[in-house]
Amino acid sequence: MKLKHIGKTALGLMLATGMMLSFQGCNDDDIDGAPAISNVRLLDPTKADSSLTAAEPGSMIVIQGQNLGSVLKVYFNEFEANFNAALGSNSNIIVTIPANAPTKAVDPGVPSKIRVVTRGGEASYDFVLTAPVPVISGLYSEFVKANGTLVINGDYLYNIKSVKVGTTSLQILSANVKQITAKMPATAVSDIVTVEGEFGTAKTNFKVNDSVTGNMVNFDVPATTWDAEVCWGGVPIVAATDPQAISGKFSRIKQTKLPAAGYNDAWVFSTCYFDFKLPAGDASTRQFKFEHNIAEPWKAGKYDITIGAGGTEYVYSFQPWNTTEYTATGYQTNGWRTAVIELAEFKSASGATIADVSKVTDLKVSFGSADVAIASYNGSVDNFRIVRK
Repeated sequence: MKLKHIGKTALGLMLATGMMLSFQGCNDDDIDGAPAISNVRLLDPTKADSSLTAAEPGSMIVIQGQNLGSVLKVYFNEFEANFNAALGSNSNIIVTIPANAPTKAVDPGVPSKIRVVTRGGEASYDFVLTAPVPVISGLYSEFVKANGTLVINGDYLYNIKSVKVGTTSLQILSANVKQITAKMPATAVSDIVTVEGEFGTAKTNFKVNDSVTGNMVNFDVPATTWDAEVCWGGVPIVAATDPQAISGKFSRIKQTKLPAAGYNDAWVFSTCYFDFKLPAGDASTRQFKFEHNIAEPWKAGKYDITIGAGGTEYVYSFQPWNTTEYTATGYQTNGWRTAVIELAEFKSASGATIADVSKVTDLKVSFGSADVAIASYNGSVDNFRIVRK
């Protein structure tokens, strides 16, 4: 009986081995046959039935076809992609389009093809690498005078066709993938900025030169019930006729040999319980903005900005020089620049944030340098406001 069972077992093993060798031989023939690409789809299983003819660099896709199991190389517009062959099969290659693969945005002569190299040969497939739509991350300054230069920062700013403020077209002075400069018209204008490129359109969610939305203190509109610019503080307020003015009156501290002082009335301005009529919303939905013009390297001191809301004070210290980027050289702007601070960065003594912006009733801005004297400082500020993100 034992010999009988042993014989059956041996026979079974021989048959199984023969079948495996047969299958292996078929697979090897399939893998090393001439490759062909029949379709490209997204990796997302919910979109497995889709078919792509174009995608952005950075997208993860599945190349489908035959005889792809021995893949050696994958190219997008002749730019080689990295991939894990173990994730694929004879009919699929899973690959991420390289972020640096060239598109028509940077090279109009790209072939717009996928090329796959296997042990059995090569296969090509028509496929367009599209550039992402343009993105505006912000303006260097949200206030720009007539005939001044509007600086737009962002990404994917390829082949820009037009820049507009509202319906007014601006002359484009320069453009690259990260920044556009354009000349404002001779007549002052306030509206949304729109950038149109070959691969899409981007708009700001705010108006340039908007002195109304979220305004708290701009030294032109009274922030008191008796029509004074501010309630108290001795900081100099400069006339709108000053050549440096960006949008009316502003505050400037221009002084040498500033003593070490945590508080100096000559460097402070403040309101006194004033209803700014800001719309309701918590701090996470808002940003605090103002324009500043630092005319010489700033290496010490800070602006303590205090917002009063519902009887509680929330403070933020503005000292952009105190970063690795500016510690050595000091912080200096190229004319007026917009500071954008998340309102949630303003904290109470207990670490809380503003729960309801409509309860904001005070703003105090105090420049000082408690630890060290400052040899020279020339800094201006204007247009303090709280706006929606």
